[in-house]
Amino acid sequence: MKKGLLTAAIISISCSSTVFAASCDDTRLHGYMENIKDEMRSMSSDVKSGDNESAAKRANTLITYFEKARSETPYKFTAENLQGNELKDQKAEFTKVVDDTIVVLKDLETALKSGNSSEVKKLLGAMGNQRKTGHSSFKANC
Repeated sequence: MKKGLLTAAIISISCSSTVFAASCDDTRLHGYMENIKDEMRSMSSDVKSGDNESAAKRANTLITYFEKARSETPYKFTAENLQGNELKDQKAEFTKVVDDTIVVLKDLETALKSGNSSEVKKLLGAMGNQRKTGHSSFKANC
């Protein structure tokens, strides 16, 4: 009887921890961020190869993903059980970071189309800073 109970408890804990771990990656926001990561890598390759036209199209695609991500709620807010004003404030900060990123991407698209390589380099650095800000503030550790 005790072995059966122990086995059931272990299976139960294993299944529940799997469910919790999977929920972090099963959000629309996570999906958008995966797409953004892939597009950023491709855009970086385009810039390195000198294909600014393709890179500008990717910047436009990235803007679309960020616009979609803007309306999502980071999993971290749910995991930390944010409510009330704290949730409202964090959502506003998330929206601000996304909006600021969109501005950088629009500027990057313009720089790519005009062939301004020094501006492109500066704006790619700004994108890196936006990434660090977003991940340090809103990415859950799961």
